[in-house]
Amino acid sequence: MEENAETKKFDAYGKEWWNPEGRFVSLHRINPLRYSYFSEKIDNLKDKTVLDIGCGGGILSEEFAKAGALVTGIDLSPVAIDAARLHARESGLEIDYKLASPSQLLISNPELRTSYDAVICAEVLEHLDDLAIFLKGACSLLKSKGYFFFSTINKTISARFFAIFMAENILNMVPKGTHDFKRFIRPSELVNLLRQNGIEVLEIKGMTFNPLEFEFKISDNMNINYLGYGIKQ
Repeated sequence: MEENAETKKFDAYGKEWWNPEGRFVSLHRINPLRYSYFSEKIDNLKDKTVLDIGCGGGILSEEFAKAGALVTGIDLSPVAIDAARLHARESGLEIDYKLASPSQLLISNPELRTSYDAVICAEVLEHLDDLAIFLKGACSLLKSKGYFFFSTINKTISARFFAIFMAENILNMVPKGTHDFKRFIRPSELVNLLRQNGIEVLEIKGMTFNPLEFEFKISDNMNINYLGYGIKQ
C-alpha cells in the first residue's frame, strides 16, 4: 500500500478534514453512527490499544481517544496525517499518528505484530490496489480474540449510482473522483479474505442514507454502504 493515485486524492483536502459542512460532510454524518456501532462491541475502551488504518484526518480516531483508548492512526497521505496531528493537539488528545501502511508499520515496528485489541478499517478498503495484501498486514497486527472493525461500499449497481453519481455529482457529499467502482467490495469477498487471515466475521449491517433528513442509519440493507466486525481466532 504505497502512496498512489488513490492516496494522493486526499492530499488536496488538508484543510477540509474537520469542516463538517465541507468536502467530507459524509464522513462527519456517518462518524457518530460507525463509532457507536464499533465501540458498543467492546465492553470498556479505556486503555484498549486501537489501530485506525486509513485514519485520514483523525475523525474516527479522536472518538476512540476520547473514550480512553490508546489510539494509533496510520495513513499514507502526509497532508491528512498533518491535519490529524494538528486537530488532536488542538483538542488536547494524545494520539500516535504515523505516515505508514500496515506492512510499513510492521517492518519498522515488528514488535507490534499481534499487539492491538482492535483494528479499524473504515472507509479505506474501497481505495486499495491490493485488498488481499492489505488485509494480511492489517490482520497480523491484531491480537488473538481482538476485534476487527470495517466499513466500506458494496459492489452493486445501486452503489455505483448512489455512492458515485449521486454522492459526488448531485449531493456533493464527497469530492468528485473519490470513488472507483472497480474497487468496491462485495461482503462475501471481504468475509472470505478475512477468514483466510483468521478473522471470523460475526455481523454485517447496512448503513442507509435518508436524503430528506440527510442522515444515515443502521439497517439490514447492505446494497450500498455496510459495516461490521469480526474476532480474530
